[in-house]
Amino acid sequence: MSSYRVEYWKVEQKVGGSHAQMSENIPYIKPDPKDITRRYFSDYKSANKFAKSIFEYGYHPNIIRE
Repeated sequence: MSSYRVEYWKVEQKVGGSHAQMSENIPYIKPDPKDITRRYFSDYKSANKFAKSIFEYGYHPNIIRE
């Protein structure tokens, strides 16, 4: 049986302009390992539901199968 790990960290939002006015891509900044939080789940459905819920609050989730 597989287990799933959700790693997530806070992403700083750049405010200004609308989507139509976007002139530059936002660069990906790799987080410091001490800023990454982890939660473990026994099934993918639960891990995915949790990842979607924290994404709405400005976190970047990453689901990893172990």
